[in-house]
Amino acid sequence: MHPALHHHVRRSGRDPKRWNIACDFAINPLLVDAGLNLPEGVLLDNRFRGMSAEQIYNLLESETSEDSGDEGEEGELEANKSNTDQSSTGDANEPSAPTTEGGIGQVLDAPLPDEETPTIEEQVREWDIAVNQATTIAKHAGKIPASLNRALEGAAEATVAWRELLRRHWSDTIPADYSWMRPNRRHLWTGLYLPGVVREGVGEIAIAVDCSGSVSARQLRLFEAEVRSILEGQRPERVYVLYFDAVVQKVETYEAGQPIDLNPVGGGGTEFGPCFEWLDDQGIRPQTLVFLTDLYGSFPPPSPAYPVLWASTGSQNAPFGEVIPMQAA
Repeated sequence: MHPALHHHVRRSGRDPKRWNIACDFAINPLLVDAGLNLPEGVLLDNRFRGMSAEQIYNLLESETSEDSGDEGEEGELEANKSNTDQSSTGDANEPSAPTTEGGIGQVLDAPLPDEETPTIEEQVREWDIAVNQATTIAKHAGKIPASLNRALEGAAEATVAWRELLRRHWSDTIPADYSWMRPNRRHLWTGLYLPGVVREGVGEIAIAVDCSGSVSARQLRLFEAEVRSILEGQRPERVYVLYFDAVVQKVETYEAGQPIDLNPVGGGGTEFGPCFEWLDDQGIRPQTLVFLTDLYGSFPPPSPAYPVLWASTGSQNAPFGEVIPMQAA
């Protein structure tokens, strides 16, 4: 189940032990639902049911930081996880699970590619093929629980980095063309004189932050850091930051080169319309409007004439614009 859900390629710099624990919490309910009998002492908690390993990891991390005065819950989890004596008491030739620090079901990172080991993408593809074959057979036999099927279908989406999606969609909103006046420097050393990409000046950007309490402090800071990095490369003339719930509570304006600092205010229901109305009232047509929200709220009936990106901490869809899933952040 770990490689089937791509856990071996999704750690991305997280603490290996806590990631190992989070991944077990993610798959064990699925195994129970599938009718399998698990050994005693495995990590099983119904409050994590239906969550991704990333979501569970973030919860464990926040709980550990709150319990910084003692071992906290993670210490207990590590003790449970250290049940390493899995050797068989029967025939010496019977297979037995290896003794590892992670106990049963340790998550190891995918091996790095070399002459004999395929690339990470190829390793993922091989597992996808194997999983698709297994699920097809199981579906025909009526032996695949709905929860397991949903988890397998969502595994590919979880491997896509929200940062990459945000950058990709954001860059697509900036007009660009090719010009011989600025040759592509990457090819000059080969003697090839090719046109380079020239982006028109970035005007005004608007960022709307949902203050209804649906965005965690961690997600807010991750989003802020990524937006800062993007803006440093684009250097727009002006950035408007709108803090909203059912109304626009506060607006901060940043001039070119100023680093943004997100500090939400307010709280309550969510209405997206007031953000568009505020921009219209001010006569502002931004190059891009980026929302940080869980997408639970009322949308305005017409879509605006400018690009809209939704960095979403939830699982809802938007009637227009591009949605970048941040729920695993």
